[in-house]
Amino acid sequence: MNSIHEILNYQYYKKSTWIYLLLPLSLIFLLIISIRKLLYKLSILKTFKIRVPVVVVGNINLGGTGKTPLVIWILENMLNKGLNPGLISRGYGSKINNHKEVKLTSKASDVGDEPLLIKSKLNLPVFVGADRVKVAQALLSKYPKVNIIISDDGLQHYRLARDFEIIVKDSLRNFGNGYIFPAGPLREPISRLNVADAVVVNGSSDNKNYYKMSYQTDSLINCKNEKKIKVKQLPHSKSIAITAIGNPENFFRSLAGLDLKFSKIIFDDHYLFTEKDFNFLDSYTNIIMTEKDAIKCKSFARDNFWYLPIEPKVDQQLFLNIIKKLGIK
Repeated sequence: MNSIHEILNYQYYKKSTWIYLLLPLSLIFLLIISIRKLLYKLSILKTFKIRVPVVVVGNINLGGTGKTPLVIWILENMLNKGLNPGLISRGYGSKINNHKEVKLTSKASDVGDEPLLIKSKLNLPVFVGADRVKVAQALLSKYPKVNIIISDDGLQHYRLARDFEIIVKDSLRNFGNGYIFPAGPLREPISRLNVADAVVVNGSSDNKNYYKMSYQTDSLINCKNEKKIKVKQLPHSKSIAITAIGNPENFFRSLAGLDLKFSKIIFDDHYLFTEKDFNFLDSYTNIIMTEKDAIKCKSFARDNFWYLPIEPKVDQQLFLNIIKKLGIK
């Protein structure tokens, strides 16, 4: 099963020839984003500053780079420091026209999988919507004690002023063929990294100016009863890994690194699973997924549904630098 996302990724991150036919469209797209940035710089398009500091975590690639684990890590550090953070997000995969609060009882189809995952893990104020300014204002209106906003994605949403920018990149996929969309996976030129406050590399990097992030886990958690086991305790051996994330290879690589043998199925990023999607997998003893995918399967999880928990390890200096620039003591 080759999803649309998988096919495009193959073209962007592998050798391709016909993709060069799209280069004229990429030049048009680059011109549009350049003009848009200039209009904001000249204040022809207005940027709005809200009353609390804003930290934006985003990327310049289409698809996943590891933003969500980093956002969770930042929020956990802020909570541990005694701050009252709130999260705003676009809510990709949802059907939101205006803005909406994410609650523990929300459905991924209504608010998006990533915001719901963060809400379920940390239970702090989370709002979603296309207009980040209105979303942030709605959050602060209902939760006036919130004293810092984290924007999950929104790097290119210049209407919302930000106090700290973080760009996340994947060390293995890097920037693919290096071309702007649609000929390549880039939303902005690679030079965009030079003006961000921090660049976090998901994986290894030789650049001493970049912060490193890695995942450390040797456990799986049952989607139905939240039972946690070591991977080596996983019953029997016939397993399949199923996922709908932007960069599935990182997930498969993590499982392989735990000496798991498995088949794999890839769905489009943010795909909303239904129970029917699993009806043909009865021959598999174990069905393994990401934590983000598991949140979408909670209502119909079976005894053999497992997910790999998100346990990021990030250079602590990143958080210290965020706090320093924001003037938080």
